[in-house]
Amino acid sequence: MNSMSFVGGISKRGSQGRFADVPTTETVNEDWGWSNESSELFLRGAPATCRLFTWDGLAMLIRGYARSGSAGPLDLERVAEELRCHYLETGELAVDDLDGSFTIALCDSLAERVVLYRNLIGAGFTYYRQTADGLLFAGNLAELVDLSGTTPEANRSTLPGFFLFRCVPGRETLFEDIYRLLPGEEIQWDRRGLKRRQRHTFASLLGETIPASEAMERTEAMLDAVLRDCRSHRPGAANLLSGGVDSSYIQAVWNLQRSGDEMPPSYSISVDHPHTWMDTDYAITASQALGTRHILVPADEPYQGYLTDTMANTGEPPNHVQSAYFGQLARAMKADGVQAGLCGEGADSLFGLGTSNQIHNAGVLRRMVPTRPLRDLAASFTGLVGWSRLAYTFRLSSRLNEFGWLEHPVNQVAAFADWGAVSECFGPGTVEAASAERRSLLERYRLTSDPMDRVHAMGFLGEAMDSAGLWATLFQRAGMDLLCPFLDSRMLRLALNLPHTSRYPFRRPKELLKSALARRAGTRIARRVKLGFGQPIFAWMAPGGQLRPMVDRLGAHPFVDAATLARVRQKPTWFLYSLLVYDTWYKLFIDRSLPRVTAAPLMRREVQTHHVG
Repeated sequence: MNSMSFVGGISKRGSQGRFADVPTTETVNEDWGWSNESSELFLRGAPATCRLFTWDGLAMLIRGYARSGSAGPLDLERVAEELRCHYLETGELAVDDLDGSFTIALCDSLAERVVLYRNLIGAGFTYYRQTADGLLFAGNLAELVDLSGTTPEANRSTLPGFFLFRCVPGRETLFEDIYRLLPGEEIQWDRRGLKRRQRHTFASLLGETIPASEAMERTEAMLDAVLRDCRSHRPGAANLLSGGVDSSYIQAVWNLQRSGDEMPPSYSISVDHPHTWMDTDYAITASQALGTRHILVPADEPYQGYLTDTMANTGEPPNHVQSAYFGQLARAMKADGVQAGLCGEGADSLFGLGTSNQIHNAGVLRRMVPTRPLRDLAASFTGLVGWSRLAYTFRLSSRLNEFGWLEHPVNQVAAFADWGAVSECFGPGTVEAASAERRSLLERYRLTSDPMDRVHAMGFLGEAMDSAGLWATLFQRAGMDLLCPFLDSRMLRLALNLPHTSRYPFRRPKELLKSALARRAGTRIARRVKLGFGQPIFAWMAPGGQLRPMVDRLGAHPFVDAATLARVRQKPTWFLYSLLVYDTWYKLFIDRSLPRVTAAPLMRREVQTHHVG
């Protein structure tokens, strides 16, 4: 049975109130409703993913975990009571001193008010829609669409951004008039209407710079503390072990915190294809080195089923090809009795993206060739002789602070797109406008003008947060939590206050994490090169591929240029993949020509048990 995350809202009494319309399932046994003379309020959630606290006409839901103070055990009851007392005294949510990864929903029947707040991390999405007589909100976009009770419309203004970034960055969604709560944002609805305010930004976390000599110890201590809170919150969690530095470091620390001699389980998806065999080997060899009982969850059914299942369950497009498998992974873990997943998402944006090397290289050339005319001449020459990477680095060295330049890494990070096709379909200037819209998040969160800070923040705000939110929704749909230890406000604060020499060492992305992992698991596992090749999505869309029938059944969409479609059908690009995703989403939710099948068959799991030799 599919599980709900949470839903809630407020509406005028006697209108089409939504409390009675919310489906009751076995997975939802925490609910609250309240009526007064003029309004009706409700709040309902699944205990597997959130906690509901009620005091007569006041209710508060906390999704995730929140800590008040750095000492002592995690205590959500105390946090809720402190929030309630402060709210009754001041009418404000006292969230400034809370840490963790959480979202808070508060319903106040006396003031006829709803308040939603997501902390700067807040893994997991929250959506809301203002109605003619109130407000509806939910932790799942598909559930909010259904709860609204009307046929939704596509938000066509978001399409250029979607085709550039495979998701809709920021507050907007693919649905008209349905919005996403941003990190650090609070919204409040009462009889005066809807108000939004940005309560916290990256600048809110800045403090004294951590000495470089303490960077390693502080990083190790912080992740240890975060994982202890994760264990307290969800003691039955298991790690999603891909074999990379991020998930391996989580596993190494998690192992040290466990009690008993039983081998801890770890999980990964396994797709039986030559392109993905190296990914499976990467996970298994990490399991061998770290001493886990590794479970491979096969995902060998046609990709179309996983893609449709993901969107039917979430209302969101998968921003990565691999994201479509997370529902299958969650259901397999749930069947094994696992309470929650641990995921290493977010570490790259905190401790070093691979693209940071481009900025380092450009800085070297800028010092070696100090005048722009000479650098521009060098860029032209190296381009003519075919040294394209060096030519790009010369161009970047002259434009390190020109963030409007589309080739700048701040625009390229997490951009999987056929930019020419986007321009051909949506018109000249759309790529620039969509990129500028995404970059506006950097201003909202008050980033410095440093190129390295901006590139990593763009990765965090434009990719890591979206991935974690989508994956958490898929896990919640299976009745599980997904915890991302790197997406904890304490980890973000630590990273923002590290000196650049520690956070971005020259040409050594994630050096802090690699060094910390080497201490726990040895240099072989910490320093090895990732050899995976990703999913063969272009081959699947090409003639004869498993997705070709979907390509042949694409609907007619007015924004698609006929010549562009013919070109990408002949030689698939990311534009064709995004069009395939959009077409499936449109058929599921807008014209309803596809049934909302909400679960792929649970497949047999292959268990690999490894012992450290």
